[in-house]
Amino acid sequence: MKTIFGIVLIVLLWYFLSFVIGSSFVLPFPHEVLGNLINQLSTPRFYVSLWNTVWKTLIVLFLSSFFGIIFGFFMGMSDTIYEIFRPMLMMIQAIPVVSWLAFVVFLWGVGWRGPILISTMAILPNTVFTTTSGIKNIDRKLLEMVRLYKVSRSKIFRHVYLASIVPFVIAAIEVSIGNVWKVVLVTEFLVGGNGLGVELAWARQYVDVPRIYAITILAVILGITTERVFKIISRRMLERWEMY
Repeated sequence: MKTIFGIVLIVLLWYFLSFVIGSSFVLPFPHEVLGNLINQLSTPRFYVSLWNTVWKTLIVLFLSSFFGIIFGFFMGMSDTIYEIFRPMLMMIQAIPVVSWLAFVVFLWGVGWRGPILISTMAILPNTVFTTTSGIKNIDRKLLEMVRLYKVSRSKIFRHVYLASIVPFVIAAIEVSIGNVWKVVLVTEFLVGGNGLGVELAWARQYVDVPRIYAITILAVILGITTERVFKIISRRMLERWEMY
């Protein structure tokens, strides 16, 4: 009920600001944006663009999570590896998305590979550092105790290391989900060959402001939905994990 109240409040505020501004080129009314969104949902081209953005986003999430967890685990286990790769990851983290454009354009041109690479580079460092923090926060006394009682390495890995990093990994992926849709759409807008970001670029080209807002709202809905689905899946995985 509170969520519905919040949505209604946002819509009312949107109507008020649209009325005050008085220009559909700056802030169109909600019903104009909704009508545009419905029109787009009735065209096959829109679903092709949507699918192109969805599969890129899923690939970016997989790559950043898979490699981020692996790199983060080894960086947390070894101070030497941490000190070697930390400056590189901090540099990657500090590089703006726009700065990757020249590299991608000259390497591949416009297409699907650029958005995937740039988005992965933007998301990866956060996953690595979060996983590293999970490993480094393991209680050293607990490790000494399990080794003293000669607990098998497989059990140590599962019940100590994995159990310690799981909350950190889940938090990192949740943050990544919140950012990945924005990053993918921006990179598609700049160097993508297809996808919702490209649709945004065409809407900008034709000064179709309601279409821009409609695609933006859809991206927000996709981001929130993805995050909620991941929370449900991760909660069930944690429940099964605790059973074993």
